[in-house]
Amino acid sequence: METSSIARNSRVFRATRVERAEARAAVGRLRRTNVMSRGRGQRASTADLVAAARARHQRDRVRLLDDPYALALTSPSLRRVLRFRPAALFLANWTLRGLKPVILGLLIRARYAERAVEAAFRDGIRQYVVVGAGLDSFALRRTDRVPPLEVFEIDRPAMQEVKRERIRSAGISSPPGLHFVPADLEQVSVMEALSNSPFDPGDPAILSFLGVTYYLSPETLAESARSIASGVAPGSRLVLDYMLDEASAWPEHRKMRAQLEEYVAKRGEPMKSEYSLAAMSELMAEAGFRTLEAVTMMDLAERYAEELGPLPFETPGLFACGLFGK
Repeated sequence: METSSIARNSRVFRATRVERAEARAAVGRLRRTNVMSRGRGQRASTADLVAAARARHQRDRVRLLDDPYALALTSPSLRRVLRFRPAALFLANWTLRGLKPVILGLLIRARYAERAVEAAFRDGIRQYVVVGAGLDSFALRRTDRVPPLEVFEIDRPAMQEVKRERIRSAGISSPPGLHFVPADLEQVSVMEALSNSPFDPGDPAILSFLGVTYYLSPETLAESARSIASGVAPGSRLVLDYMLDEASAWPEHRKMRAQLEEYVAKRGEPMKSEYSLAAMSELMAEAGFRTLEAVTMMDLAERYAEELGPLPFETPGLFACGLFGK
């Protein structure tokens, strides 16, 4: 990875006079239309918001994830906002306030998943499948691993075209080990999608389901897990995150949970499932996966704070992560 490329694509702090004016105009548009609105042409995609959150996180003194490409992968309007600090604060504190729990959780889950990929790589696994990849930048950042690690990003064709265009526009080089796998997972299974790619089902792989389980019913998740377990090689692994059920969630964060559920429901993306650590392990066991680790994000926050120092935010006790093996 070239240092000049990183510097060019991580301009979170610096903004020219023209960019500041554009950012103010963008804030005005956000006030009038709301970046989260359902109107055609107005609503920012979930992938854009995730990339924006990762780009904003690069300003924090303690970072769970170093992502110099997040800013380049966001939409042009969000990019202008993020480059101008007052506008970025408006975005974080007003426009995205309903998503605050998710934003905090996605940083923890990203670190957890990438550590699982690192461990899998050390154990000889050379295939990584990112389900619902969105604007994920792992393959772009980790050219020390990609290749020999082959990364298969599964997402809708339209989302992948947006991503590829932003990569080209930013002058970022895609490593030869990155494979885009266009698929509508409402129509085909993960394994069916991978059959149209260089993925080798005879070799073990690690798959990530980040931000996916929330919007699947337990029955749909179980069916998908069974399909994957029957299609991947022994030694394969699966990492995912999910919503804790009410009994497992931290009591002091129940109000935040209710606000989040109301927020995403109004956005047209209602959450469909919740689990205890034991319930998720049971579901995955019935599908053919054994539990390697089941952990709440609160516990992960404590783990990472011991490694990095105090984290720049409070982690809500609403979510958990799991690592499973075949």
